[in-house]
Amino acid sequence: MLTVLYSAKGAPGVTSTALALAAVWPRPVVLLEADPAGGDLAYRCRGASGGAVASSPNLLGFAAATRGDRESTLQEWSQPLACGVQVVVGVQLPAQARGIGDLWRRLAVTAASADVDVIADIGRLGHDAATMPLLVSADVRVPVMASAVESILHTRAHLLDVTVAGGRTVPLMVGPGRSAAADCRDVDDVLTQAGVIAAPAAHLPLDHPGLAALQGGASPTGRGRSSQLVRGARTAAEHLLATAGLEVH
Repeated sequence: MLTVLYSAKGAPGVTSTALALAAVWPRPVVLLEADPAGGDLAYRCRGASGGAVASSPNLLGFAAATRGDRESTLQEWSQPLACGVQVVVGVQLPAQARGIGDLWRRLAVTAASADVDVIADIGRLGHDAATMPLLVSADVRVPVMASAVESILHTRAHLLDVTVAGGRTVPLMVGPGRSAAADCRDVDDVLTQAGVIAAPAAHLPLDHPGLAALQGGASPTGRGRSSQLVRGARTAAEHLLATAGLEVH
């Protein structure tokens, strides 16, 4: 299963959401950091050794490997973070992402056919996004938005403008936990009235201490398991899997 997270505009927390979902995902999963503007996790997170995240293996190596005849897997190009997430570290500069060129298509095919689930963070999506092949190949597409009217409306405009056959769309709002139910209803109402076909919206609570703990290496099954972020991410992950019709194993 390939799940692609992105935003229509701004920075509502796509990378943080992808990290939180990968940390609690109840099936084998690899987090693919595929934002063409540059990855953040190497700067935010601790590596499994407790120090900095290694510069390689990374997305550039994985993309290059898809060019050859030998079959390459995402696992070969991933590395563990201290919190337990397996991640394919993204590019450092937009120029590196442009250098991947047509290999984005091969990369998308490999991610969609992987023998583990893949959560791909492609950042902000534009009309000319090089990462469009990942969006097209996704089983579940997750537009992430902030709990602000303009963010919801930008997402609505995007979903009306960009039509992708196949897969399911599950909007996800990042906002205060106390208003989660009302915020999700607002999103569902706005999209339904516009004629957008999407599953009911998911929600992830704003929890800066919980995010800092996860980035610092707190295990979602250990001392970090009771944070609002981890609890909310578990609920969101279950919703995404149920929308795709998949069972937890």
